[in-house]
Amino acid sequence: MVSIISISFVPKSHAAPGTDNMIEIPEGSFQAGPEKKSVDVKKFSIDKFEVTSEQYKSFKKELAIPAGKEKLPVSEVSYFDAEAYCKSLGKRLPTLFEWEKAARGTDGRDYPWGNKFDAGKANTIESDKNSSVPVGSYEKGKSPYGVMDMAGNVWEWVDAWDSTDKRYRLSLGGSYFDDAEHARVYEALKSIPDDMHEYVGFRCAK
Repeated sequence: MVSIISISFVPKSHAAPGTDNMIEIPEGSFQAGPEKKSVDVKKFSIDKFEVTSEQYKSFKKELAIPAGKEKLPVSEVSYFDAEAYCKSLGKRLPTLFEWEKAARGTDGRDYPWGNKFDAGKANTIESDKNSSVPVGSYEKGKSPYGVMDMAGNVWEWVDAWDSTDKRYRLSLGGSYFDDAEHARVYEALKSIPDDMHEYVGFRCAK
């Protein structure tokens, strides 16, 4: 069940090239959510790119990757599997506010590049690709901090619950399967933690 809302140890030696390509996000407040409320976030680092199928295969050896799709963001990964991958690298999933700050900066913009949607800056349904694309394909769509693909391509799991009953986990960022409205940085998809979808992936933080 999914709906859209607003708002065993593996050693580190499995890491693929680019795994530690992270961007530091400075401590400080930013304007969060559609209401643009001020929220303080401590300094953290976040992956510049979504985790790719190639990187994830180094963690899950049995993963079958079609030829030519190694650089696509990994998908059909549950919250638990995403969490395990990040932990195996000494990382974790970003919190909702960490992810949102990395995506929008401090000025309350709706998209990583500004307030007006631009189909040339994100892989959404308007792009008419009907699939994810290699990570980093939309250079002009990067966030104010230089983080890539935070609008469109695939939704990304974050360490957040939909409500206090802790039934649904959240993912952010929209996907190729969704429209511009759902690519706004504060839009969220809620799913049970063991759901797996071809339009949901993740990136890590620390």
